[in-house]
Amino acid sequence: MAVLHYRITTLLLMGCCILVTALDWIGNGNSITCVMEGDSDSWTIPPKVINTYCYIMSTFTLPRALAGDVGKDVAAPGVGAYDAKTDTYTVKAYYQWVPFVLFLQAGMFYAPHLLCKMWEGGKVSGIISGLNAIVLDRAERNNKARVLAQYLVDNLNTHNIWAIKIFITEIIYFLNVILNLYFIDVFLDGEFRKYGLEVVSMMEDNPEDRCDPMARIFPKVTKCTFNKFGPTGTLMRRDALCVLPVNIINEKIYVFLWFWLLILMAVTALALLYSGFLLVAPSVRQMLLRSRAAHQSGALSALDQVNRFMEVGDWKIFYILGINMEPLVFGELMEEFAKQMEDANHNSVTQEGQKKVTQI
Repeated sequence: MAVLHYRITTLLLMGCCILVTALDWIGNGNSITCVMEGDSDSWTIPPKVINTYCYIMSTFTLPRALAGDVGKDVAAPGVGAYDAKTDTYTVKAYYQWVPFVLFLQAGMFYAPHLLCKMWEGGKVSGIISGLNAIVLDRAERNNKARVLAQYLVDNLNTHNIWAIKIFITEIIYFLNVILNLYFIDVFLDGEFRKYGLEVVSMMEDNPEDRCDPMARIFPKVTKCTFNKFGPTGTLMRRDALCVLPVNIINEKIYVFLWFWLLILMAVTALALLYSGFLLVAPSVRQMLLRSRAAHQSGALSALDQVNRFMEVGDWKIFYILGINMEPLVFGELMEEFAKQMEDANHNSVTQEGQKKVTQI
């Protein structure tokens, strides 16, 4: 489950960030291109100035012009005749921040993994690296299993805090997905929460009457107003139509993220419920360990023998070992662990008996 967060989702967000910034692929190097009435040589505002101004100061669309016959009723979805005194408009300025937001989200999904590594302290990786050296030679395998079993006996019932920290990181993963969904919704002015559903339902609407949510949230053509003073000091308004080629990519990215994050939230919630259930179900924990032993009679008997001594943290260690070891090797480890536990308990009883005899 953690791999879906810190590796796959982080890589997806970083890939989206790179794709958005690669404007040479989709807009000939231009983040925005604006056009005014007449030939560009006769514009009162130079093309580079109007492009830079509209990109920095934002553009806008008209909600009433989102639906209609393009080329007949409206120039483009959200673009129509505009009266500054009576018409309402929606400002679009998020496109300046999309690469930064995607990069920030990639960091948000990787941060819990760093916290998990810090809390985990290399415990599992150190054990696993030792297991990777186990070869087919039985004598050498037994020696390594003996050393590992001795470590587990010496540190029995000391892994509970570590197991709780791992469970807390799973909670953080789940909360992180919810936070990212809320963050994107705020970033897109509350338009993200129903974005995916609206895109899907739009496919069933009449093309002449439907309001495209992608055109509403990520318009490819917008309006921009440039205010300047004329020769006599009169305020002059210059309207421009602006093309945003980057929104061809943005609209697809956020449709994908809407579905991906919802699926990720559902999978994480199920994994969290499963982990919480294991914490309060020792019989299920024992059954899972038995399944890793691949029905080896000696290993199963050893598991039944040592199960009463194991707490949640010990089970977590053994379960991770079982996942990363061959069933045969894991069975031999459990048999060795049970043997050393029996020896340790026998020595403990002997020492207690000697103390009582001395006191008498």
